[in-house]
Amino acid sequence: MKLSLLICLALVCLTNAGAAEPKPITVKAGQEFKLTLHANATTGYQWVLAKAPDEKLVKLLGSEYKRLDSKLMGSGGDMVWTFKALAEGKAEIGLNYLRPWEKGVKPVETTNFVVVIKAGKDKGKKPDPKPGS
Repeated sequence: MKLSLLICLALVCLTNAGAAEPKPITVKAGQEFKLTLHANATTGYQWVLAKAPDEKLVKLLGSEYKRLDSKLMGSGGDMVWTFKALAEGKAEIGLNYLRPWEKGVKPVETTNFVVVIKAGKDKGKKPDPKPGS
């Protein structure tokens, strides 16, 4: 029974190892946004940038690992990446889930995001007319 469960888990990991379809995100220029991905730092795996975004459009502000509120040893958490949209356009962000010290080993999971950045709230918008004009 345990062996069949391990085989099923291995197949799920292998199925997820291919490049994922891009996930669209729409933000406004000047807006900060976060990408949250499940991770488990106790295994040595972590999310790393595989494809950094165009620095003219999106700036990486930082990343942090947040453990889940669990008393279980070895329980996972979330990796939270914070970015800021700088200018109108479309940027791509690729992330790989891997052990950084293992060279030549494919990531166990990949994910991609397409960030569509629209004009900020004031750009291109006409001011509301004053009452009575």
